Amino acid sequence: MNKMVLNVPKDAEFYYRLGLDSQHKIRPEKVLEYFDRAIAAHPGYAMAWNEKANFLDFMGRYEEAIQCYDMAIKLDPESGEAWFNKGLTLRKMGRSNEAISYINHGIDAGLVMSAYQR
Repeated sequence: MNKMVLNVPKDAEFYYRLGLDSQHKIRPEKVLEYFDRAIAAHPGYAMAWNEKANFLDFMGRYEEAIQCYDMAIKLDPESGEAWFNKGLTLRKMGRSNEAISYINHGIDAGLVMSAYQR
């Protein structure tokens, strides 16, 4: 199993880090703007899509979060974190059977990656 390493442009990484660091310090709209700017600078930045989804979930904007998790999974199908997080959001939406499938897939992907990194 080969995990592709992406070269993320510095401006994308900058805005991604601002979004992460600002989540509980500033207006939610500004945090989303940071993630959007990271994604605009590098649309293939799966981690930025995942973190934007996490923040949307935190805000209760579940449908939008699911769309962002889907993009993160499309860009990085081996991201156990995105699969798992999508499952947690689906559970909040009352879609328990579907949620279990995503959570389990996320756990499996995480275990595979842990074994791969040893």
